[in-house]
Amino acid sequence: MKTRVDELLSDVKDPELKEKYRYLILTLLEKGYFPGLEGVPVIKSGISHIDGENGLLTYRGYPVQELAEYCTYEDICYLLIYGDLPLLKERVQLRNELFTKKDLPASVSKVIVEMDDNLHPMYMLSSSVLLLQAEDQECACVNDYMLNYRRGLNLIAKLPSILGVFRNKDADFAAGKEFDSFAQYCLYVFNPELAFDKNWVNVFEKILILHADHTMNNSTFSVRAVASSLASIYASIASAINSLSGPLHGGANERAIKMFEEIGSPDNVESYIEEKLARKERIMGIGHRIYKTYDPRSLYMKNKILPMVFGEDSIIEVDEEMVNLYEIARKIEQVVLEKLSGKKLYPNVDFWSGLILKAIGIEPEYFTTIFALGRILGWVSHWIEHMKIRNKIFRPEQLYNGIGTRHIILDAEEESATTNNGI
Repeated sequence: MKTRVDELLSDVKDPELKEKYRYLILTLLEKGYFPGLEGVPVIKSGISHIDGENGLLTYRGYPVQELAEYCTYEDICYLLIYGDLPLLKERVQLRNELFTKKDLPASVSKVIVEMDDNLHPMYMLSSSVLLLQAEDQECACVNDYMLNYRRGLNLIAKLPSILGVFRNKDADFAAGKEFDSFAQYCLYVFNPELAFDKNWVNVFEKILILHADHTMNNSTFSVRAVASSLASIYASIASAINSLSGPLHGGANERAIKMFEEIGSPDNVESYIEEKLARKERIMGIGHRIYKTYDPRSLYMKNKILPMVFGEDSIIEVDEEMVNLYEIARKIEQVVLEKLSGKKLYPNVDFWSGLILKAIGIEPEYFTTIFALGRILGWVSHWIEHMKIRNKIFRPEQLYNGIGTRHIILDAEEESATTNNGI
């Protein structure tokens, strides 16, 4: 059969494409379906691209490391939504537009302030995005190209405001305050003091950029799937936020920090990893579905951002607890690379990002909301793109493995009782 498949693919010249088609055909023949839709293309998109074998991620063709090094949050917003990096005038114009749109309607702020403190911030965030729909009665009209852009920017602008109102229980959060950049405003939501330190704003901005898009991941698939029914941008983005909350997606950074804290000391790392491997349990922040080498975002954090926080020339003095967690993470990386690199398992973006966010003073339950503040750029871009292409509604097939057709059988007494009760 494999020989026959190779014959069928003999006319496909691109070796990477040929291997992908070969994998799909053999998977279908072996299992009859594609678990988790792994490797199955569902859309054409020009927003981002991953070369998993070589550890390359690009936004509109630009390597993510270069964008994190040289660009602003507004640059990436413009790039993903409009297709290219902005001129200075366009960057300033976009920044002004975001600040103009950042304030929440009073009715929405009032509800957010009253939300229970015990509600996880990610669920609060998805609920609040849906609340915004009440202020946009025409949101079901998704055929207006320019209106879609404006709605997308409006949602990007309001996401940090939602978090700021909830965290501070203040409906007028940041009212009247001015900021130099949108990344500074985002950091102000979590740490007002560090938000006026340019070095920390730079670190935080890089984190947001690294998380801005990542092709057809689970949350972006959610955006596309919901959008394919012509649902509103609010419904689509709310579904993505809920997807991101899961521990196999964005929630992994919160759980990685909890793992570091559970280990307690670098001396305990090796035995902890050995025990996890023996039990065949997941090591949070290790491995990636797509990358067969080091995740480029994770590598950039390790080589460029972490030295700014934990290096000899760090921009802030971190306490002993943070230094200990950092040393635990470094030890985990060492052990994992020794034991698992042969299986192409490396630390991913969630492994390192939690350390940086904790050093900023952000509570672990808010880590994934930072992910969302970056990824909202990608989600909105995918929603806008999907509204342009008018793809068919997503409606995949299933293989039914339940009970065959059967019927309810009543005995004579039951049938008689049923008939008499009906008289």
